[in-house]
Order: sequence, then C-alpha cells, then structure tokens
Amino acid sequence: MKKIFQWEEYLNWKNMSKEQKLNFKRACLFPFLVYMVYVFLNQYSLAILLLLGLYFLIRFKNRNKLGR
Repeated sequence: MKKIFQWEEYLNWKNMSKEQKLNFKRACLFPFLVYMVYVFLNQYSLAILLLLGLYFLIRFKNRNKLGR
C-alpha cells in the first residue's frame, strides 16, 4: 500500500522496471474502465434487471412444476 502513494518513483520513468511501468499504466487506465462500466450499467440497468427478474420467475415456476 505504501508503494502506491510514492508518486516520486513514477517521475523517473527510465529507471522503472517493466513491471512498475505496467502497474502505472493499469492504474492510469482504471478510471476509464470504471467510467465505461458506469455508462454501460446506467444505460442498460433496466434491461438487465428485467432479464434477471424474468430468469428467476421462470426458474421459480419450473421449480414448482417439478414438485407436483
């Protein structure tokens, strides 16, 4: 956890290892991924909830048919 907040290390790009560079790139791209997931869920949340509700409704009805 301590390494994440040592931003001085990231200023010296040439002396960083390949793993440190990759971790820095991932950390910089993470907010964009979160934003894309937010936009997707904001746009399709109603459809996802309807599909999940329909799935569980069908599953519940089929479970009752097997019990009889």
